[in-house]
Amino acid sequence: MRKFIFIILSLSLVLVGCDNTTTTETTSENKVHTFTFYEDTVNPGLTSATYKIEHRTLPDTGLIYSKDSLKFGTRLDSTVPYITYKATPGSATFYLPHDTIMSTGVDTIDLTQKPVYLHVLASDMVNERWYRIDINAHKINPDLFIWKQLNSEIFPKQNCETKAFYINDQFILFVNNGLSTQIYQSLDGATWSKSSTTPNDLPTPCHVRDIIQHDNHLYYIDKDQLYSSTDIYNWVRTDYSGATFEPINMLLSYNQEAWCVIKDRNNEQLMLATIDQDSIVPCTNIVDLPNGYLPSEFPISDYACLAFQGSSERERAMIVGGRSTNGNPINTRWNLEYIAADDLYRFKDFTISQPEFHTLTGASIIQYDGQIMMFGGIDNDLEWNSDILYTDDEGMNWYVPDTLNNQLPATYQSRQNQSVIAEKKCIYIIGGQSNSTSFSDVYRGRLNSIE
Repeated sequence: MRKFIFIILSLSLVLVGCDNTTTTETTSENKVHTFTFYEDTVNPGLTSATYKIEHRTLPDTGLIYSKDSLKFGTRLDSTVPYITYKATPGSATFYLPHDTIMSTGVDTIDLTQKPVYLHVLASDMVNERWYRIDINAHKINPDLFIWKQLNSEIFPKQNCETKAFYINDQFILFVNNGLSTQIYQSLDGATWSKSSTTPNDLPTPCHVRDIIQHDNHLYYIDKDQLYSSTDIYNWVRTDYSGATFEPINMLLSYNQEAWCVIKDRNNEQLMLATIDQDSIVPCTNIVDLPNGYLPSEFPISDYACLAFQGSSERERAMIVGGRSTNGNPINTRWNLEYIAADDLYRFKDFTISQPEFHTLTGASIIQYDGQIMMFGGIDNDLEWNSDILYTDDEGMNWYVPDTLNNQLPATYQSRQNQSVIAEKKCIYIIGGQSNSTSFSDVYRGRLNSIE
């Protein structure tokens, strides 16, 4: 660093951020005490970041650096550094590849030029210290989703109902065309093979969309029958035609139990139930439900649901949209919350707070990297829901994400009844249906910040 020739412009120069600007005594002190930036409304992350200082003695060069790379998009080409040091009336000077700027607290420094050095000369005009300034911003947008079509057609287009799962480290796709149920398998979501074995004892037709996964079990309900399987092929059927209630549909896997909807045969009212050892048990510990009966506007099909841990660290579940017992699309958003201390569930309707939420059927909800996301669906006027929606308040309000960060490929067509799976650090969208056809394609999305 001794190759630089310094010219002392003024002994009375007032230095920015000096610890003591009134002393007339000279000192050999030449260390930078603190380093940050003046507040900048364009780049608020500059002042809130933490900067480290490593002091080294000549001929070695010290280092000033950001503890972590700054947020993507932070501008480093016009910064105003704020430094404190004890060097009056010495000088602090920034040396850039094509410029030399004495520190005044008003000049902008382009930190994108590399290398950038800070030179501090003590007030005795003898002792000096050099620092290399190494401050960087993320060059890759961590909020950007990278989407790719993995497979354009798993099977030839036909009017089919599909449901995909991730079981035992592979993707499993159930396909029913109204006459039979077939199974396709894949290890990566891109290459698929049709299984030579078909599932036995499932009804025909089978609404595979209503199958749910709970631990290593699959469950399905149809016409008073509960079907269960632990290997996707062999299904055990349990008859409930003689029970006091009628099994209506599976709901979701939540709080270590498989949940379903049942109907009291005496009064035709709906209830929630769980499955224990392939036996359906009506729930009796849900407060907010008079006599345990669900409201008439609770969905029995085509709903979207998600089990997750809420901000209160309680186990929660949301059930969004769907069709009620009369077959009409609804706009309800129900929320279940488990109170472990009392072994009770709270049951709330978010629709009361946000009634403008439109009717919705055939959507899918997942949680990915802490963000709850909704995909697809259709409203009562056969208008497509936004391909992707976010919620930051656990389902109360939904919004369209910034398309600069998250937008599906141009080849993607809006749909409903798609399977959306968050696995292997990615999101997989598999199949689905439009108004006139069914899809058997696969799309994979990954957030840039996830390695």
